[in-house]
Amino acid sequence: MAKDEIIRNKKQKETGSKAFNEGRRNFLKGSLTVGAAGLLAGFTGGIPRMAQATTTSESVAAPNCKKFSFDTPPAPIAASQIKTKKSVDVAVLGAGLAGLCAAYAAADKGAKVVLLEKRKTFTFHGGWNASVDDRLHKAQKIIIPKDKIMAEVMRFSAYQSNARLIKLYLDECGRVMDKILDMADAADIKYYVDTDNKSYWPYTEFPTAIQFLPGWNFTLCGMLEKYVKAKGVEILYETPAVQLIRKNNKGKVTGLVAKGSDGYIQVNTAKGVILCTGGYVNNREMFEKYSPRCLKIAGDGYPEGSNTGDGILMGMWVGGIKQETDCPMLWDGFTAIPGGFRNRVVNLARQPFLYVNLLGERYANEDAPFGYTANQDIAQPGAWKWTVWDANWDKDKDKMHGTVCEKMVKTPLWNNKAYDHFKGKGVIVEADTLEALADKMQVPRAAFVATVKRYNELVQKGVDEDFGKDPAKLTAIVKPPFGACKTGAGLLVTMDGLRINTDLQVLDAESKPIDGLYAAGNASGDFFCNDYPITTTGISHGRAYTFGWLAGEKVAALKG
Repeated sequence: MAKDEIIRNKKQKETGSKAFNEGRRNFLKGSLTVGAAGLLAGFTGGIPRMAQATTTSESVAAPNCKKFSFDTPPAPIAASQIKTKKSVDVAVLGAGLAGLCAAYAAADKGAKVVLLEKRKTFTFHGGWNASVDDRLHKAQKIIIPKDKIMAEVMRFSAYQSNARLIKLYLDECGRVMDKILDMADAADIKYYVDTDNKSYWPYTEFPTAIQFLPGWNFTLCGMLEKYVKAKGVEILYETPAVQLIRKNNKGKVTGLVAKGSDGYIQVNTAKGVILCTGGYVNNREMFEKYSPRCLKIAGDGYPEGSNTGDGILMGMWVGGIKQETDCPMLWDGFTAIPGGFRNRVVNLARQPFLYVNLLGERYANEDAPFGYTANQDIAQPGAWKWTVWDANWDKDKDKMHGTVCEKMVKTPLWNNKAYDHFKGKGVIVEADTLEALADKMQVPRAAFVATVKRYNELVQKGVDEDFGKDPAKLTAIVKPPFGACKTGAGLLVTMDGLRINTDLQVLDAESKPIDGLYAAGNASGDFFCNDYPITTTGISHGRAYTFGWLAGEKVAALKG
């Protein structure tokens, strides 16, 4: 090495060392600044701000300081605008599964209750209601280890869930479900345990879910509404709550203001308000702030359009705090056709055939819990995928055994007439050659044909060397006509609501309970994080009915 080059390298090392030490001093200085700023940082609208490091580096981007419309609490509604006042022990906001259970349980304990709902009727979703240790499971000798359910929920949440809330659910759901089953017996409503579960590495579904016939949770919630009315609860439909009452955001929540057909109504509560208003599926602005991946969905599964985060926002406006981690219940299989999931979801496309992205490439194990599949789908170009099969699809589909609502065996979810329906809509395309199919799919011919060739090789080998799919789900794509369906991820509900403790009280930024304010169902948080644990079938509804019921009991037992 030349002498001048040695000298030059030595100077470069000295310069680099000096720059490193200077950067280290700036980093430590910035860290001390963050520590002080963290102690001084306040809260806006009950939502904590992350302390941001100051830095002298021009390459570090400025933090996103976007102001959202809901960050600033609305001004209190003036007393002069109040047309009607009423006083109760307990007010329940939201007439879904959680709210109906809360209203009934509170009234059953002797409380004077009013139930407010923004829609014209009660809200119902789905049909699977998880429970353990109830009399129906016991009668059928179905034993579900609670520690296994705990482990599944915690695993899906990456251990960010509050395990004490999960324990509360596991300890109480059987008792509450027994009461609901007694109500169903008295109303001559039939029910059963769904034992058609899927077990495959590394996921095992548990037979936790109870379904009510004939209309699933439409039947269940309709029954609960009748019992709520029989208990003397006043139900105010088309009367959305708009504000909670907590003087200067200190002390107890003493009521709420709602908007009725004749103007504003003030409801004073001697014991408490229970928020059961659901999540924020229909609030795109909340997606942007709290769950950006939801901005990539093809649509939402329920058509009522009423889950706009009202209760969560009202809770934050009086000092409550939302859980930090998002948890949308994502589905796969949504087409671009407008409407709810029965109109736009192609269940055949949710089966683990071959999935390719818009580049014609396979990208993941197709046989995963549907939330995991949806996460993979939204990460692809354009957030769309194609599911590909051949002429043997009707026989091959029986090998797939989809997860819960992916199953092809129940008419509300799929029947073979749906194939022709979606083909007529142009959602399913067919061709006699792979090249022609690629053209209809508008994906690169060469890449797509190579992908199918490789997939067929894996089928012949009987092992998925690329992504580890269950060999039983490897089905060849060799017989024309070949078919494909373009779908994206959809959203059913969001489950990341207000932080609560095991008394179902809403917590403030210091994790202290707000007196007089409770939450259940998807308006509450810290039970689910990141992804929904579909392997514990129906546990979203399980949390809803259990925590709604417990909240009603707890608030009714308070001294007024």
